[in-house]
Amino acid sequence: MKKKLAITGIIVCILTISIYIWNSFKPGFVYDNGTWNYVSYDEAVGRRISPINVKKDEFKVLKYNDFARDNNSVYFKNHKVEGSDPETFKVISTKGRYHYAKDKNNVYIYVSNDWSVFKVINADSASFKVLEYPYSKDKNDAYCGSLPLFLDDVSKFEVIERARFSTMSSFDSFLGKENDPIEKSSEYERNKHEYNRKKYGFIAESVIYSEDGKAKTDNLTYEGYKLVEDKR
Repeated sequence: MKKKLAITGIIVCILTISIYIWNSFKPGFVYDNGTWNYVSYDEAVGRRISPINVKKDEFKVLKYNDFARDNNSVYFKNHKVEGSDPETFKVISTKGRYHYAKDKNNVYIYVSNDWSVFKVINADSASFKVLEYPYSKDKNDAYCGSLPLFLDDVSKFEVIERARFSTMSSFDSFLGKENDPIEKSSEYERNKHEYNRKKYGFIAESVIYSEDGKAKTDNLTYEGYKLVEDKR
């Protein structure tokens, strides 16, 4: 009996210590010395404290992991989500690694273990629907990650195969340059950049997209964000 009690005591002690360590190192928002901060941890740096430039009395941590708000904007970890509306903001999907949120102004994609938020370009938040990643749609168009696919009839759009990988890129890396040096880029990269500039040359913000995954309409076939067949 005493042995069983001792073992039980050891287990309870280990669980208590584990919970304490988890809570102590769990990332999140912390108010300290008159400043709101986002505290995170990584192997290279250890404990990282990132100050947030907000007014104490206006700042409120939301129920969604890594999100907070003030009177004017939503914050993801330590940075402001530009163009966001705090009154209507909500997370709409946390399935898998790639999560979605929206407000009255925009739809957003974010990665739980990353520090970036991407706007789904030109998405209609009121009618937006998450499909199998990386695909989604609204009443006007379908999307691969944050990229619009420019469909004429979104009602015929369906996902054939979900993606395994995604790429996060600044817009200039995504578009490349018209005269990519041959010695510094492969033919595949040059062709990809040419395709991107032709279809997405208007982009001026970072993007997230996939080159695998498959989707189709009755006439069109996509691999990732690229149109690979057009039967019209």
